[in-house]
Formats: sequence, structure tokens, C-alpha cells
Amino acid sequence: MSIKQLKPDLFLLDVRVWKDGKEYRKREEVQGGKKAAEARSHEIRKDLQDRAQKEPRSLTITTFKNILEYYLERNSIDKCSESYFRRLKDDLGNVRINDLQGRFDRYLLLLRQSKGKLTGRPLTNNTVNRILAWSKAAVNFALIAGVIEKNPLQHFQKLPTQPRDRMLNEDEKERLIEAVKTETPHIYPIMLFSLLVPSRRGELVSLKRTDYDMVNNCITIPAERTKNKRPCIKPVPDCLKEYMRNVPVESEYLFFRRDWRGRYLPLGNFRKSFKKCLQKAGIENYRFHDQRRVAYTDLLLAGNAPHIVMQVSGHKTDMSKVYFGRNELLAAKSVNFGAKPDSLTGHLKVVAL
Repeated sequence: MSIKQLKPDLFLLDVRVWKDGKEYRKREEVQGGKKAAEARSHEIRKDLQDRAQKEPRSLTITTFKNILEYYLERNSIDKCSESYFRRLKDDLGNVRINDLQGRFDRYLLLLRQSKGKLTGRPLTNNTVNRILAWSKAAVNFALIAGVIEKNPLQHFQKLPTQPRDRMLNEDEKERLIEAVKTETPHIYPIMLFSLLVPSRRGELVSLKRTDYDMVNNCITIPAERTKNKRPCIKPVPDCLKEYMRNVPVESEYLFFRRDWRGRYLPLGNFRKSFKKCLQKAGIENYRFHDQRRVAYTDLLLAGNAPHIVMQVSGHKTDMSKVYFGRNELLAAKSVNFGAKPDSLTGHLKVVAL
């Protein structure tokens, strides 16, 4: 920005703004004093900045990081998936698109040999598949938009996975409930709710006190806070009705904790607290997300129609066959043979030959 005095009461303004390597410039003559010229120059600068902000960003897609940023600018992702994009930017961000196919093949091999920072255990195939899925989603989006010419990741396939089938028996449920009550009572409401109503942890910890409908005794999760971007209404069990109706007005969230100052805060990630309770209860190979499967199966066993349970859980598809299929004994014990003719209800006698 420059201000040049042409006459005692005439100034020439030359204002320039750069954005993404592009120059936005305006020259103007202003009559009056120097203060008036300076004020006008700031107005012009602001107008140029607004104009630069409104114009579409010039695309320069040369590296994998450019593709990831292009995708994130135009799509919303859940908070749990942000870590995958950060990891991809750190590990492969500087790789040029033409070299991505070969580098990504070696990258997948390294992922299968690496260990998680929190668990210290080798990454599961499910984790590697999530990284692959987000990578392909970003590349496919750029390909459809026409900013790249070919998809270097189209031939990569998902790794085989073993679905989790961990369930809780009644004794384990009682031990877990008692452990939570004793060790970490602040997570007891959310633990009990997830054990009875199939839910995702991320959806529950973000629930606001205003999301509870006292008249219908249910919770509404808005579309922007669900994984599949569809609104979901969940019933509140009778054992939690009193809790829901007596959440302190000082708390913004339905499920909360209090710090040493007495402030009401969201639960956030309570993985360590839940792990402590599992150790206290003597339960192994169990995760908080497994409760979604446990609650789903228990609702089916209680006689609820599969499509109703599907709506409550927030699944896009009916998971009744999948969840029952993961526990063959549970499915076998749930069979009802119905009424049979007398000829079929008699007891067979074992005759020695």
C-alpha cells in the first residue's frame, strides 16, 4: 500500500493484496487531507481482501497432501476420522501424485508392521482398512472433480478382517456395573445407557441437555452429530428417566463430569477410566463400542422387531442377522419350535442293540 501526494489536497492511492499468489490491485485519487487518504486506503484494502476471499481458490494439485486438503475443504468428516487424515498428511503428504501408487504399496506394508501409540499392539487390519478407505475417498473425489487425471489407488483392496464377536454374559454385566459404580461413578450413566440402548460413544458424549425430550422420554441426536448424517431418536430406559430429568442446569451436556473447581465439563474420551473398570471387573477383550452390539442383541431377544432396533441404533441396514450370526449359541438358544403334533412331542427311548 502506498500513498503519494500529488497536490496539497490530492493523494494517489495504490493498494495491493495477494492471495494464493494472485495480486489484487486498485489505484485511486483522493481529495482532502492525509488522514482522509489513509482512511480510504484501509477501506480499499478491506474491499480487495473480501474480493480475494470470495473468488474460488486456484487449484494446484501436485502432491497427495493437496488431494487431502481439497477433499477436507469440500466435505465434513467426524472427529474420530481427523486423526487418519493427519497421519496421511504426515506420512505421505509430500509424495507426488505420479509416485503415489508405488509409495502407497510400501506404506501399507509398513502400517501392518507398526504399532499403535496408545495400545502398543500391532495395528489391526480394520485400522489399515480405514486409512485405505479415506485415502481412496479423497482420490476418487479429486478424480470425479477433474483435478487429477487418473486414480493411482484404484487397484488396492481391503485386507481381510475378523468381525468382533465379544459379548457379555449376565455375570459380566453385573460385575462391570458394580466396578463402574465404585471406581468411576461419573461414567455410570453413559455406560448404563449404552448397555441398554445401542449407541456410538461419539454421539453420546456430544448430547446436550436440550436434546432430551421430557414429554416423550427420548433423546434426539441431530443429523450433523451422527456418523451417517441422519437424525436418530433413542428411547430412555426407565432406570435412567430420573437422571435425565435432574441433570443440573449448570451442565450443558447430558453426560458430564466435574473438575476440581466444580465446573461441569463434557466427558470427552474416557478410555482410561473404562479400562480401569474392566480390570476391576476381570473382563478381558472388551471395548466400549462392543456395548452397541450387546444392546442391539438384547433388544432383539426382548422381542423387538429388527427394523425398530435398526432405527434406534442408527444403522443404515438391518444388523440382526449379522449380530446373531456372530453368536451361534445365542441364536440356537433363541429358537422357538412352536406347537407340534402329539406324534412329534413324545420322548424317544434309547434301545440297546
